[in-house]
Amino acid sequence: MPRAGRNYYDDTEDTEIDRMYRLGRWSGDEQVDRPLLVSFKDAELKNQVMTNIRDLRLAGGRFKGIGISPDRAPKEREEIKKMLAEAKTDHDANNPGDSENYKFLVVGQGSRRKVIKIKKKQSPVQRST
Repeated sequence: MPRAGRNYYDDTEDTEIDRMYRLGRWSGDEQVDRPLLVSFKDAELKNQVMTNIRDLRLAGGRFKGIGISPDRAPKEREEIKKMLAEAKTDHDANNPGDSENYKFLVVGQGSRRKVIKIKKKQSPVQRST
């Protein structure tokens, strides 16, 4: 069985979770999904969950459509936006008009954070017949 089928909450003791609650307003409409904020007492467990996000994307069934993203402080989000804008500007200065072929991502944590660029997949050229 793939690791994505594993329920990490079952392996997590209640004492390892600091807080867990729903965000947003409750509405009587069951079709409205609300995010769940989970705070772990141990950063190592959080890192383990964040490392296994890719497994969740491959899962089907009841895990389909579930996404996990880190909660960042507003200052940290601004720093990431600045880093991405600066990387795109630098790339455009060296390679004009080429930035739409790349996806820029910020990886790492704290002072080890850096921007990487990944070449986007090119759609196949269609031939006219």
